[in-house]
Amino acid sequence: MKKPVLFSIALVLMFLLVTALAVGTPAFAADSKVYQFSLSTHDPATSSKTIFHQKWADRVREASGGRIEITVYSAGSLAVGNAALDALRTSMCDIAWIYPSYFPGQFPLSSVVSMPLGITSVPQAANVLWDLYETEEALQNELAEFVPLMIHSNPINFISTVKGKPVSSVKDLKNLKLRAAGGTPSDYLLAWGSTPIQMSPGDIFQAVERGTIDGYVFDFSGIISFSLQDVTANYTDMPVYLGPYYLLMNKASFESLPEDLRQILRNASTRETSIEMGYIYEADERSGREVVIASGGNIVSVTDEAVAEFKSASTSMQEAWIKENSQSGFDAQAFLDKAGGLAQKYYISPEQLKETLSKMGL
Repeated sequence: MKKPVLFSIALVLMFLLVTALAVGTPAFAADSKVYQFSLSTHDPATSSKTIFHQKWADRVREASGGRIEITVYSAGSLAVGNAALDALRTSMCDIAWIYPSYFPGQFPLSSVVSMPLGITSVPQAANVLWDLYETEEALQNELAEFVPLMIHSNPINFISTVKGKPVSSVKDLKNLKLRAAGGTPSDYLLAWGSTPIQMSPGDIFQAVERGTIDGYVFDFSGIISFSLQDVTANYTDMPVYLGPYYLLMNKASFESLPEDLRQILRNASTRETSIEMGYIYEADERSGREVVIASGGNIVSVTDEAVAEFKSASTSMQEAWIKENSQSGFDAQAFLDKAGGLAQKYYISPEQLKETLSKMGL
């Protein structure tokens, strides 16, 4: 081959290389490796939240052209709820749906949404937590060990009990053994004179059936996910608390991806994704309440006087939270005040929530 021809080919190849680098595309064939990850959730496969996690995994696979494969392991088959954090840290799973209340003391600032701030819905809580995460270094540090993919909460939790033990006042809680996730909900029960017992959601049914516990603190969404309406009679119509939820990824697993796939995962894990999960959760909450009532569940009304009594018995909760988190110069009061302001900013009325769910076909 003549030298001018060789020289021309070299120029063309150089041009292609420079152009590829300029647009951020590999000069030759892109990485075709398929990266396989596991996602652990404690909810059963039929749960609307598990279905949403599966749809999210499908979106990621499609956006990556099949290069990211996420297998969802439901019903605690990979790790039960209160073991999920260790499973994530030890790489038993790559992604886990984490409920911080299962791990007292490990996500202290995240529990700010459990304080009485006027947070009444999951989308509202998701916005509050996202704002705090994006602007507060202390909360970023709390999650720095992992890569957050979704940030939201569960719906309002309340007290449910077995036949013959309805709860309509603080005195009704005396000596009752009630399942709680741990952390803030357990603190509330202690303040009201009952005995909190921590266990994963999958263990509640059998514990109630055997009489090991008299009831539990949970939401309607969780109740129908685990068929607890079959062993429960009474549902106290008074909010107890609402807790944060995170879909977290093992950092080493995330960093094993090339940058283009990391970006695809980021694009699928936005505030909007978390809020979408929030509305799915709220729709499930409403259908759950209907199922419970249809199954003969007794919705126990609570008087204004009784609500005031519950609040009075737990007044020390917020002060204790501030004291526990006011360390190393951190201004926990300012953090709490900011969260309260955000709760007002993102408040969603029941009418607005119902309207949005209708528009979404939920």
